[in-house]
Amino acid sequence: MSKKYRSRVVAGLVPSVATSVSATGRTDKWKRRCFLLVWVWLSVTLLMSIPSVRGIVSYPLYVHDEDARGDIAYVMADGHASWERLRIASDLYHRKRVPRILLLEENQPAGFNFKRGELDTRTQRAIDYLALHGVPRDCISLIQADASTALGSLSEARGLARQETGIKRLVVVTSAPHTRRSRLCFQRAFPGGVSVQVYSASAPADSAEINSPIWLEYAKLVAYFFIA
Repeated sequence: MSKKYRSRVVAGLVPSVATSVSATGRTDKWKRRCFLLVWVWLSVTLLMSIPSVRGIVSYPLYVHDEDARGDIAYVMADGHASWERLRIASDLYHRKRVPRILLLEENQPAGFNFKRGELDTRTQRAIDYLALHGVPRDCISLIQADASTALGSLSEARGLARQETGIKRLVVVTSAPHTRRSRLCFQRAFPGGVSVQVYSASAPADSAEINSPIWLEYAKLVAYFFIA
């Protein structure tokens, strides 16, 4: 083999070797990136399984007026944390912070009541729970949600604003991750002249709602900010 021919062969192999090395380098880079992504995902998942960490992450969603008092207390409806809201609303009543408690009228069946011999509605269960905690039936009123919007919290706020036109101070009772969104809805539903205070049923890390997707609550807050 001539010297000139060998030079051509070597020259032809060099780009191939360089290309192979470059491809290997790119593959290793993507492997490192994928490994880092999986590691971050696992770390976040494990951390978010700790209630105290979830409480910290949800803290920007949390507002709480510790000295809240008003003409009425409205208990936000629905959700698996409704019982903690009703309990804290009864506390506000017994501490003479509010003279009345308002609930959303919900007629969906909530199970058979053997004592009454009939199906209970969600509203009836809520009233019974308040009565169990010493709130008289004549201190509990019901409202109808505003059917003009599909946003639940905003529907409740507008329904209450339409029905209770004479109030000056309103206490909204809800769960910790919902407090900022609830305040936004009620402040916009009651323009000027009405003091809207929000009372959280518990601290963020102790709320029954802490096990719900926190990112979804952030998304709802953004949506309500632009739509409410």
